[in-house]
Amino acid sequence: MLFHVTHTHGYETCIAHDEKSKSKLIQTIFETEVSGVKVWDAFSDPPGHQIFIIIESDSMEQLVKFLDPIIDIGDYDVRPVLNLRTAIENLSNN
Repeated sequence: MLFHVTHTHGYETCIAHDEKSKSKLIQTIFETEVSGVKVWDAFSDPPGHQIFIIIESDSMEQLVKFLDPIIDIGDYDVRPVLNLRTAIENLSNN
């Protein structure tokens, strides 16, 4: 399954100015073999204090394990998503 994860934090707690949090976030996103998920890509909106991550995971449990090390450095919105072509094909086959 694919998930779109939005990480949000405030300017008061911005990870750009906290080396420990920044290191933890980078390690979590780019060293995913521990949690068993695949990060397809990650994008940043620095002025908006948001990070957007596309993750492939076999289960919600894996996704929770992936987010666990960084869960305390922001808020997360997790949404399951489909590839647009796949979604359209599924609708067209009805």
